Amino acid sequence: MATCGEAAIRLLEQYGVDTVFGIPGVHTLEYYRGLADSPIRHVTPRHEQGAGYMACGYARVTGRPGVCILITGAGLTNAATAIATAHHDSLPLLVLSSDTQTADARRGHGALHDLPDQPAFMATITGLTIEVTDPADLPDAFARAWEALTARRPRPVHISVPLDVLAQPAAGDARRPDRSARPAPDPALIAEAADLLAAAERPMLLLGGGATGAQAEAIALAERLGAPTTSSIAGRGIVPDAHPLGLGATATIGPVHAALAAADAVVAVGTEFSETDYFYAPGFAPPAFAGDLIRIDIDPGQLHKRRPARVAIEADAALAMAALEAALAERGRDGAGGAERARALRDDPAGWEGMAEFRGVVAALAAALPEDGVLAVDSTQPAYAAAHLWRSTRPNSYLPYGGFGTLGPALPMAIGAKLGAPERPVMALAGDGGFLFTVQELATAVDLGLPLAIVLWQNHGYGEILDSMERADVL
Repeated sequence: MATCGEAAIRLLEQYGVDTVFGIPGVHTLEYYRGLADSPIRHVTPRHEQGAGYMACGYARVTGRPGVCILITGAGLTNAATAIATAHHDSLPLLVLSSDTQTADARRGHGALHDLPDQPAFMATITGLTIEVTDPADLPDAFARAWEALTARRPRPVHISVPLDVLAQPAAGDARRPDRSARPAPDPALIAEAADLLAAAERPMLLLGGGATGAQAEAIALAERLGAPTTSSIAGRGIVPDAHPLGLGATATIGPVHAALAAADAVVAVGTEFSETDYFYAPGFAPPAFAGDLIRIDIDPGQLHKRRPARVAIEADAALAMAALEAALAERGRDGAGGAERARALRDDPAGWEGMAEFRGVVAALAAALPEDGVLAVDSTQPAYAAAHLWRSTRPNSYLPYGGFGTLGPALPMAIGAKLGAPERPVMALAGDGGFLFTVQELATAVDLGLPLAIVLWQNHGYGEILDSMERADVL
């Protein structure tokens, strides 16, 4: 009979997982017993932080959960920065781990790899942490995890199984009935929003990372509304720069930021108005919207944060935008005039001054990477500009270091992206300081035979910090 650890791998197979990232350990042997005869590809990084970032890169380009298998305690703490990055950026990451024997957990017995309270530690950087203490509960744990990863705001989910439970006979490995239906919008709220938008003369559309899986619906809504369209960093490419309504700029850029503030109606989809999206705006802040703000978000907790909504629609982005476009069509909205307004904003040179130093660098990188390519970046000076200057042709082509602001993700994210989308060229951009955080993953890329382009920005140290210290008169 299969062990609980083997059953966990069979469940991964049933949920369509084809790749996992992790370093084997004595605490995870039962998972690896299941992987030994599994079609799932196992990728062994040189450090668990690399496993986490590879899973992030995989999740970004595929839209499917990235999966890590990590040992008790030390494996989780090694990967914690990458997991926290996924939490900050709303990425679907499944972390499958072991824990100490049930008799030792949270008792301070000095067990190998023991954390004082592993579930409590992981709860701070995940959307859901599940501790499985009975093999019979394993299928339900996976069902809860997949619902959280695919039908709600995606954030890391941690499933932890103690050593003694992992080795027990499985009570079943059947996938539970699918509970992952995404929430549909309230028709009354769609009607209220459509009434406001049908009368709008200067509407705009602002797309965040929560809309990346709804490109067709976003374009249809923009065209029906006649709305010049901008985005957060994570939302770049949903409406391509080349589209007549695409602005080729994020919402932090001066003219776009001002136009959003002055618009008589703004539809904001899947965005939290994060500070890191507005670094080039006054006060690092989103616009103070003068007109009606309509927010669409799968996370109800976001609908009134930072900028309260006139109409707050809790729903899946694709379902809500499709319903809104249909309601506008019923009201006779034809989108006239939007392209001219978008052209005027695209042609306004103001607001790009802070990035002038890096325009040539970003242009050279873009020229070297085909249009279907993926750029994975570290926290490095050219990447801050590339977040706004990089050409935008499709979602998840620019993989940011993330709002958590860490050093080191570029190379392992690029590896994960290449594994998830092997047909796409992939480039990593890192600074000479940050690259050393995960440089060991070069060996992983070589082991896998991955063709990656790696570009280093050499400023002899942590250049952005040096500039900040000089501005603050610290040195």
